[in-house]
Amino acid sequence: MTIIIIRTILGASEKECRMYICLCNGYRDAEIREVAESGVRCVREVYLTLGNGPCCGTCLDCAQDIVDDVHGVASAAPAAEEPAGQDDEALLMAAE
Repeated sequence: MTIIIIRTILGASEKECRMYICLCNGYRDAEIREVAESGVRCVREVYLTLGNGPCCGTCLDCAQDIVDDVHGVASAAPAAEEPAGQDDEALLMAAE
C-alpha cells in the first residue's frame, strides 16, 4: 500500500518503476514481459529477441517466472520429499 501511495504522490509512471532482471544485459521485467506477450515462451528465446542470450544465468529462473506468469503457467515448485509408505513400496514392486 505504501508503494502505491508513494508512486501516486511522486507521479511515477509504470516505465519508471521497472525492475532489472538481468544485470549482465540490462533487461528489465517489462521488456521480458513484452516479448513474452508476443508469444515467446522460452526465456532463452526472450533474451535472444532482446538482443543477447543469457550470460551468467543467475536471472533465468526469475525471467522464466515472468514468462510463465504471462502465459498463465503455474510455477513448478519443488516437491517435498516424503518417506516411502507401504503404497509406494507396492507400486515399486509392481513395476519390477
